[in-house]
Amino acid sequence: MSDAELMTIGRFARLTGLSIHTLRHYDDVSLLIPAHTDPQTGYRRYGRDQIRLAHLIRELRWIDLPIEEIRQVLTDPGQAGPVLAGHRRRLRRTHGLLTARIDNVDRLLEKGFTMSAPPSGCRPVQITIAVDDLTASIAFYQAAFDLRYEVVRRTDDTDHSAFMFGEYGQDGFFLLHLSADPADTDRPGPTTFGLLVDDLDARHSRALAAGATEVVAPRDRQGMPRSAAVRDPSGNWIWLYQG
Repeated sequence: MSDAELMTIGRFARLTGLSIHTLRHYDDVSLLIPAHTDPQTGYRRYGRDQIRLAHLIRELRWIDLPIEEIRQVLTDPGQAGPVLAGHRRRLRRTHGLLTARIDNVDRLLEKGFTMSAPPSGCRPVQITIAVDDLTASIAFYQAAFDLRYEVVRRTDDTDHSAFMFGEYGQDGFFLLHLSADPADTDRPGPTTFGLLVDDLDARHSRALAAGATEVVAPRDRQGMPRSAAVRDPSGNWIWLYQG
């Protein structure tokens, strides 16, 4: 291709919608290399056959596809599907994070800021129990005890959920985590914990109906509130105490 058939970087920028600064950057990272670069002046010139490629790169960058993944698509078009599918998952994740942040802003606008006094000393705020089937265990605790399973921590990659009692920073706040991953370093063995319930006999019956096994039938014990114990489907003991 002769010099007469090449165009300056300024004209190429106008035809492709990419800025001169961006074209220089794409050359530096070897994503869109000019057809010719003058070794003396460093002037870049582009061919008309590069316009279509520039348009494709611009479109992929508009959807925020990382340069390295654009390079992967250009090198191996057969990878376009998997690459875009993975990028779509990231965008959906970002959308979820932004939605959660907007919800938090709306809550602050509606309820204002709560400046709770830090508690003196310390108190327990969470427990983790091992379960065999996460989905089934979530359904069990919701059906038996009406617990709130919701997101308690967000990262760029995923949401972390737990059963939440109360509100963070307030008296009564507590988290009950479920761990179904055998490789989780935080995963304990069978666990025993207690719940204060509004109606012991009714909750005990609901737990059995939801799939629990009775360990101790409802009973009255000296010096203690009325209590009972069940075993959840994963073998964890749950003591129930009359509130």
